[in-house]
Order: sequence, then C-alpha cells, then structure tokens
Amino acid sequence: MYYSAIGVLAALVLLIVNWDILWSGELYDKPAWNVYRKFLFAVLIYYVTDILWGIMENQKLSKALFVDTTLYFIAMAAGISFWAEYNVAFLNEKSLFGRFLKYMGKGIAGVITLLTVTNIFKPVLFTVDSSSVYKPLLPRNIMLVCQIVFLLIIAGFALVSMIRGGYSYEEGTRFRISASFGIFMAVFLLIQVWFPYLPLYSIAYMLGTCLLHAFVVNDEKEDRKRELAEAEKISELRDRFVSLLDNMPGMTFMKDASTGKYLACNRTFVEYARKDSTDEVVGLTDAQMFDAETAAHFVEDDRIALSMSKPYVFYEDVFDAAGKPKQLQTTKIRFKDSTGRTCLVGMCQDVTDLVSIRREHAMTKEAYENAVNSGRLYNHIAQTLARAHTLMFCVNTDSEEFIEYRGGENGSTLSEVRRGWHFFSDCKMELSESVFDDDKEAFLTAMNRKNLMKALSRRDTFVMNYRKMVDGKAVYFSMKISRMENDEQYIIVGFTDVDSEMRETMAKNEALTTALDLAEAANRSKTAFLAGMSNEIRTPINAIIGLENLALKNNDLDTETRKYLEKIGTSAHHLLAVINNILVMSNIESGRNSINDSRFSMKAMLEHINGHMSAECRKKGIKYECILPDDLEKTYIGDDKKLRQVLWNLLSNAVKFTEAPGSVTMTVKTTAMHEDSVSMNFIVNDTGIGMDKEFLSKLFDAFSLQKEQGIVRFGGSGLGMSITKRLVEMMDGTISVSSEKGVGTEFSVTVTLHRADGIENIPNGELDLQALYLLVVDDNRIEAEHARMMLSEAGIKADICSCGEEALRMLEEQAQKGQPYNMVLTDWNMPGMDGAETSTEILSRYGRECIVVAMTAYSWDDIREEANKVGVYSCLEKPLFASHLHDDLGRIARQSDLHIFKEKERARLAGRRILLAEDVDINAEILTDMLEMENIKVDHAANGKAAVELFEKSTSGIYSAILMDVRMPLMDGLEAARVIRAMDREDAKRIPIIALTANAFDEDVQLSMQAGMNEHLTKPVEAEHLIRVLGELIFDSERSLGKNV
Repeated sequence: MYYSAIGVLAALVLLIVNWDILWSGELYDKPAWNVYRKFLFAVLIYYVTDILWGIMENQKLSKALFVDTTLYFIAMAAGISFWAEYNVAFLNEKSLFGRFLKYMGKGIAGVITLLTVTNIFKPVLFTVDSSSVYKPLLPRNIMLVCQIVFLLIIAGFALVSMIRGGYSYEEGTRFRISASFGIFMAVFLLIQVWFPYLPLYSIAYMLGTCLLHAFVVNDEKEDRKRELAEAEKISELRDRFVSLLDNMPGMTFMKDASTGKYLACNRTFVEYARKDSTDEVVGLTDAQMFDAETAAHFVEDDRIALSMSKPYVFYEDVFDAAGKPKQLQTTKIRFKDSTGRTCLVGMCQDVTDLVSIRREHAMTKEAYENAVNSGRLYNHIAQTLARAHTLMFCVNTDSEEFIEYRGGENGSTLSEVRRGWHFFSDCKMELSESVFDDDKEAFLTAMNRKNLMKALSRRDTFVMNYRKMVDGKAVYFSMKISRMENDEQYIIVGFTDVDSEMRETMAKNEALTTALDLAEAANRSKTAFLAGMSNEIRTPINAIIGLENLALKNNDLDTETRKYLEKIGTSAHHLLAVINNILVMSNIESGRNSINDSRFSMKAMLEHINGHMSAECRKKGIKYECILPDDLEKTYIGDDKKLRQVLWNLLSNAVKFTEAPGSVTMTVKTTAMHEDSVSMNFIVNDTGIGMDKEFLSKLFDAFSLQKEQGIVRFGGSGLGMSITKRLVEMMDGTISVSSEKGVGTEFSVTVTLHRADGIENIPNGELDLQALYLLVVDDNRIEAEHARMMLSEAGIKADICSCGEEALRMLEEQAQKGQPYNMVLTDWNMPGMDGAETSTEILSRYGRECIVVAMTAYSWDDIREEANKVGVYSCLEKPLFASHLHDDLGRIARQSDLHIFKEKERARLAGRRILLAEDVDINAEILTDMLEMENIKVDHAANGKAAVELFEKSTSGIYSAILMDVRMPLMDGLEAARVIRAMDREDAKRIPIIALTANAFDEDVQLSMQAGMNEHLTKPVEAEHLIRVLGELIFDSERSLGKNV
C-alpha cells in the first residue's frame, strides 16, 4: 500500500502547490504556461495510477493492475511529450536545436505509447502475473535511460548557454531552472533503473513539480508583478506630472508634433485659452482655439523648435484673458514619447515685470536662492552624519570603489579624505588591523562581501558591535551598514564609538546575573530546608502508620479500639499526603521534577486506580464508573507515575466533593492517532457540589480553597489542583474544567503518549542467559573472536561467521536442527553483502523469531536512519565489554519482546540475621516486628557509628543484609555504608545494604547508590515489599559465592 500512500501524498502536494495553475482561469501572456498546465494534468493522472496500483496490488486484482500499469505508461509518455514542448517554449528556443528537443521528446513518448499498446497483446514492457506481482522488462529500462539522456541533453544545453554568457537576467533564471530540474530528475530516474520497485518516479515528479513551481511560477509571477508595478509607477508618475503641471506658476503644455493637437496642459494654460477644463483643450489645435494671427505665430514657433536639437528659448508678446498685453519667456523642447511619437513640450513664464537686462541671465533670483538653500541643506546633513559617525565610507558593491569621510576633532564636520578601490579586500584588512584579537574573525566574516550582501538582502541595515584597540585599551565600537535609498548598488558603512553605552549595559546585565544567582541560592536553600523538614516530619508519621498496620493485624482488638486505630491511620496518611504535596510543589518550582518516560501498561494502571476508587465510592454510597475506548492499546511509553498522580488527584477530589446518591465517572478517549504517538483524553465527571464561576479562575492557584459563607467546608491544602496542572503541563498536555454550583464538575485532561510499537507485554524479571543463543557476523576475524570471548565471559553461548551469506546458511542449519539463533549481532560495514543487506534477508526469513542488532565502531547516530529502514532498531558499539553485555542485551530483549526472561528467585529468609541501623526507636520497633514475623533475627544499632562497630566485630557472614537509615546522628547512613564497603573482609564487599529514607527524590536514590548501597526504600516501608527485596538481594549475593540459597 506504500505506492498508494506515496501517490496520495504526491497528488495532494501537486494540487496544493500548483492550485493556481490547474484551476485558475487567468493565464499570463507566456507561451509556456498552457503547455505547463497540460504537463501537470499528465502528472496528476500518473499519480492516480500510483494510488490505484497500491490498492489493486494489495487486493491481488491482477487484471485491474495490468490495466492500471498500462495507463501508468501512457501518462508517462504524455508527461514526457508535454515536458519537451514546455522546455522549448519556456527557453524560447526557436533554433534547429529547439525543434530537435521537441521532436525527441515526442519520439520517446511515441515509442513508449507504441510499446505500451504492444504490451497488451505481447509482453514487451512489463508483466503482471496471477499473484499481482509486477515485473519490469528490459525495454522499460531502456525507455528510462532514454528519458535520462533526454533530461541531461536539456540540462546540458542550459548549462552551456549559461557558460557562454550574453543572456539577460530572465534568460539566466530560466537556464538555471531547466538545468536544475533536468539533473534532479535524471538522478532520480537513474536510481529508479536500479531499484524498479521503489516509487522514485512519483517522488521525483512530486519534488520536481514543487521545484518548478517555486522557480518557474514565481518567476512568471514576479514578471507580472514587475509589469504591474511598472504600470502603477507610470500611472503614479503621470498623476505627479499632471499635479506638477497644475502647480507650476507658468503655462505648460504638450503637443503632437505631426498634427499640432494638444496632448496635455496645466490649469494656467486652460485659463489662458479661456476654457473650463483640460479636457476641453486636449485634442484641439492652435487654429481651433486662437485667432488666425496668434495661431500662425504659435505654429511658426513650433516649427523652429522642432528643427532644433536643443531647447528653443524665446520671448513673445501675448494678451491675457482680459486683453492685457503680457511678455512671456517661452521654452519649447522636442522629444519622443514611449511609443516613438515626436512631441513638443512648452513652458511659459510671465516676465512682464522684469527689466530687459534680467532677461539674459540664466538664473532668476528665485533659482539663486534655491541653490543657496540646497547647499545649506547638504551642509546640515553632513554635520548630522559627522555627529553620528566618527568614520564613514560610501561603497560601490559592484566595483568595490569607495569614498572615505572622517569627522573633525570636534565632531562638527564630515569631510572627504580619500578615494580608492578594493574596499572588501585591502580596505577591510586595513580596518581589521586595530580590531581586538578575539573579535577579528567575526569582523572579517561580517565584512565579507558575500555574507554582507546576504545579510542586507534580508534587512536594509546590518549592525555589529566589536572591540577596537585604542591607546592600548579595548574600546567598543558599532559598525552600521545601510543600503542607499535610491541606488542599492551603493552602501554606507559607518563606525561609532559606543564604549560608554556598552559598558553601562554590561554593568546592568552583571547586576541582573548577580540578582538571579541570589534568587537561585535562596530557592536552593528553601528546597534544602523543605527536604530536611520533610524528613523530620515524615519520620514520626511513618512510625504511626507502621504501628497502626501492625496493631490492626491483631485479631483480639475490640471494635472501638480498631475504629480509633483506623482513624489514626487515616489522619497519618492525610498528613503524609499534605507533606508530599508540598515537596512535589517545591520540586516543580525548583526544576528538580523531570519527565521519566518508560513503557507501561495503561490497562494495569487504570485497573489499579479503579480498584481504589470503586472501594472509596462504595464507602460513601456513590456510583463509580470507568468507560474505556475499544482502541485502547495495552502498552504506551510515557511518564505513568505522573499520569497516575494526575488522575488520582482528579478522582479523589471528585469522590471527596460528591455525596450519596451521586456518581463519579471517568471516560478515557483516544482523540488522535499518529504513526508514533497517541493523544489521550481523560474526562472526570462528578455530580458533586460544583464550583462558583468566580472560583474557577483561581482553581489552579496554589493554596486556593473554595469557601462557603467564609468557611472552608471540605478542608485540604489547596495544592492538589495546582500540582495537577503543573504535572499536566510538564507532560506537554492540557487541562480544562467546567462546573456549575450544585450540579457538578467536569475535568478534561489531554496528554500525548508514544506508541509502544504494538508490543503488548512488558517483560519482567532478569535476563535468562541460558536461553540466549547468538550468532556474530563480522568480516574481521579478530573482532569476531573478541565478541565471542566477551559473550562467553558473560555466560552467553555464541557462534561466529565472516559474511552475510555464511550467516544465512548457519541460521538455516540451526533452524533445521531445532536449535535456532534468537539474536544476530552483525557488523554494519562489511564488503560484499553488508549489514543492511544481511539484516534485510534475516528479517524477511525469520521475522520476530530472531532479533538483528547492528555492531559498529562508529556512532549509532551515523547508521540509525539506514538501520531503521531495514528493521534494525538496536546497536552495540565495538569493542564489546562483558561488564556491559548483560544490561545491553537485556534492554534490547525487552524492547523487542524476546521471551528470555525469568522471574527473579528469592532466598529463604527464616533463621537469617539482619543488622538494622535506625535512630528512631519506634521505627526500629516496627521494622523489627515486621522481620520477626518472618522468623528473621534482628540486631539493632541506634546510629551509623554503632552499626559500623557491630558489623566490624561480627563473624564474617553472620549478617545476611543491612537495613540502613540514611539520616542518623554521629554518623549518617551514607557514610556508614562507605565505611563498611571499605573494610578488608570478604562479606563487606557483597553484603546487601538497603537504604531507608523518608525522601524519594531521584538525587537521594543516586546518593545511596554512590555510597555503595544496593537498594533504596522509602518510608513507610510495606512489609511485603521489604521481604521481597531482601529475598532477591540475598539470593543474588549468595548465589555469586556458589551457596545453596
């Protein structure tokens, strides 16, 4: 079905990317566009055959698959024909070579079509047998080679044309597009020849059409945009021109030189001609507007102006609208407009009041004042730049010509100091000489022309701060580079001293860093305080809970005493929950609480929660129901501990605030399924007291409790919902709530979990080495022997071979003997049949019966993608070490669901002696009672120092294990464990030491392990859990000595 998937994806990509071409009725005036649309429709039909191919192949519809494959080749032929025609039109190639390309494409298409029709009667291109297996024949590969040659010819022509030069920017863009597409498609088709069953043709077309659209369509659209922009600019210029004409103090007009008709004029001329608007003037001649004498005078002036190659300036006497004589200075200029038409523009200035001597001056007083004002304006600009920069360059980025300006000593002026060439080489190196050594590389990189132009293409201004050596001191400077407003060929490079500003900013940042360090130190102190206090508080609570459990086992208790004990236990558990909530919140705020993903059983977790909640609901007389989806998978990967706590908090709240005969319901839904993840929605409904809308906005705030008439009715710490929200957010999930007072509440939590690859069981227990039988495949005999030796040291049976072919033979032989290998370790880089090919063959023959593990001397990341493609998901890095093999192979076996695990065995505990180190008497009494119920003898030490002395004085082997409280006076448990492990006696190295602590933080567990302890138990300790851990650890310890346990 992967052909269908690729076809659907490719069709969607083609439709989305080329939607504007396929369905838009608007076609630009480009001959290539109509052909390109036909080409896209041919490719679309090709994708449809791909989609049908996958479906028919899966359904074993051999005849339908044959028809679909026939249409596939016809669509391929049409695509080739249209592509040839498109390239000729796109490149505007009208030469003999262009016709050759066009007919070559049609020729290849015709041959493919002829072979396809012939194939209906006699197989020449492909066959489809009764099992719906498609097999390409030799002519099919020949046709692919012909297409490759055709594409390379087009690409070669485009490349040669680019090398030859002499083309416009637009032609160069088209050459690059044709060359890129031709080479791109040729590479994919060449791979298709060697791998005929891969959908590379579809992938190539999909990526190729995207490439074409990105370049071709955008190129065409950019042309259209430029045309529209030019038209808009022309319209804008025309409007500006008309506005300029209307606001000029004199008369201005434009005529057609051949007809003498007016084409445009300003308002002053309209008034002079005694008309109401410009429209009444345009299209008329002088003879139609003025008397015969005036008209003849104007026509004669026009004739003289048209005969001259330079502006014709003259003075003439005219009468205004009131009949008053005026003297005008008239300038008439001949020019040609954009259509090539000869026109005449005239400008008339009233100079009646000027004396005759002023007529001969080329500049009036107004023009003189304007020139002076312009000079003053330039001077102001120069002074402003001088204040902004101490050094400035104006650079031509094409020729590298530059002009250097420097400010005066007082910074009030900016003057040119030199001109030169090679700014990006010689001048750049000259500037870098004074740059601080640590900043020099970055400065030179920024001043590289290619890097700089790339940066300026994204934004108009580039700014960089660096240090410069001035009088032996590092001074901060700012370099600012900007494009010229009206000429992007030029850039302005300015340098400014910003040392005082930078050092002020650095001082502020240092102050902020110091403040942050103080805040973090305060937070660490708070966390340490809470951890210490929690131990002091949890110790007596643990004693209360332990004594309550022991007392309740006494069957002789009367009813009232039992009731009191149960209330004591309930209160202790509640207080412990409050302490735990405070610690969790503290850990979250300090960042010590992290996500720990692992594979877990969703069903088992929900069954555990439902069992407790059902019992609580029965006690209160309310109904409890859990609704699960049909598509619930048995295993997921995520932080089940945090998810369990979230659901527990929500359900506990729901039960707490719901009275009989109400109900609590949890609904689990799968809202979205992806290839490797699932979105799960957990909805908790209750018919309890509900909440006010005002309180909902504060529900997730820490220490928030709903009050009724100023009284907190149900109690609580107010941390539960805040912790729940924080935990959900840590899992990248969402939580929402809706509630109505007196009706009930609904919480909705959505989290994303990783799928566990369909593995239903989570193997438990330890790795059974006797059940492992490995085959090592490595062409290096020494490395193969080393691997077998390491496996043997780890107690694992293994054979070796030197190549993939030999491995397949040995696998077959062992399978026939009934002693199959259940794991193969193969070197990935072998000559001939390499690791990928070997793995593919093994997995195709033996499937999940045999795990394939890659071995490599390089990083797993280097081969992971290739290995995953063939079904290999685990790797061992060479060389192998016996000390790591047990854990590594156990991890791989668990991930692969290989059933080679066995339940951990336990030692018999009756009659054994345990050393207990506990400074709190009540806790020591509880633990002693638990152990003595199993007929275990206990020696009690009140602190770590006493425990060390008791162990040191004891006979070797008398103690089977040590229970060590972590926090004790004189010497704590961590130090005591280190001292015992350092003793020069055999049992000190192997005796199991179990840490007992009120803290369950990850760092506490880590500290215990580093001190040499074997296990970490959190108080209050459950008797069953304690006995199981003791049995397993003692069994492992004594089995290593060969004892019968």
